[in-house]
Amino acid sequence: MTVRFAFAGFDHWYNAFPSLEQLLADDEAEVVAIAHSDPAQAAYVSAKYGIPCGTDYAAVIERDDVDVVCSFTSTEQNAGLATQALEAGKAVCAIKPLAVSVAEADALVATVARTGRPYFPNDAARRLSPANIQFREWIDSGRIGDVLTAHCSFRAGLPQAWPGATSPGWFTDPGRAPGGAFIDHAVYHIDVLRWLFGTDVAETTGMVANVRHKDIPFEDYGHGIFRFTNGAVGTIEDTWTSNPGASREVIEIVGTKGSLIMDSATGKMAVNGDFGVKGWFLASPPPAKGGFMRHVVRCMTGDEEPMSSAQAARDNLAACLAFYEAARTGSTVRVSPA
Repeated sequence: MTVRFAFAGFDHWYNAFPSLEQLLADDEAEVVAIAHSDPAQAAYVSAKYGIPCGTDYAAVIERDDVDVVCSFTSTEQNAGLATQALEAGKAVCAIKPLAVSVAEADALVATVARTGRPYFPNDAARRLSPANIQFREWIDSGRIGDVLTAHCSFRAGLPQAWPGATSPGWFTDPGRAPGGAFIDHAVYHIDVLRWLFGTDVAETTGMVANVRHKDIPFEDYGHGIFRFTNGAVGTIEDTWTSNPGASREVIEIVGTKGSLIMDSATGKMAVNGDFGVKGWFLASPPPAKGGFMRHVVRCMTGDEEPMSSAQAARDNLAACLAFYEAARTGSTVRVSPA
């Protein structure tokens, strides 16, 4: 079986281009149509990949030979495009976050339920990180005991609106995105901590600031504290303060019997606990088993079950927006379930 894909929007090009490249290299996938609303940028995509790129999203969504629509638009467009695709009988693979508000996300979740079509949120991509897969196995097998705390951080640079652009464009436009540096990567971190802990976010507090880019409408620094329903506590620090080429991601999990750390600067895991070795030791993550788009293909062919859902993406967004409310009011905010 060949799974046929269409792309509607490349605004979030950081994820859109690698996703397209994964599918072009997949023997079980075919990219049958792509579109991007900006004509000059559409021409760039067409030249880069040698594929005709139109500007009409509806034209690619409504095609009869499309099984999955990939929406990599700016955030404010995603819910509408995803709804259109679902109503047309397509599965949807979409960028994070899925919407700009919880109400908009709830409406999209309802559409997914009503149409019965799969929705694959890119929020869940960190679950396929080889280190995180290994962490989940070690946590589930009791190697570090009961999970107590976690810390995630991603120190990135200010995003570019497009390759070669000198400004962040839509990434810092309050009319097109629900937040800045924090939500840009905290959506991933909240999702992976909920997955690793097997629990949900109960409440949050924290702060935002502009410590480097003081003239943008959104924060370039966010630090949140999240208490989960199982009692564990996670801190998440996501920023746009790094120098070019110096981005770094760290995930640390602390349990009653040991700890797990992954640092992208070294590509190594630091581990201690019930491993038959005293103290810390370094290990390399296991080989990757395939990226997010490979997971989508295998779900569509019936070889895997979806690892996430529109509901999970909605809950990730709700936790992020609760954090922003907490930072704005200087209070602790409970995260209400759907």
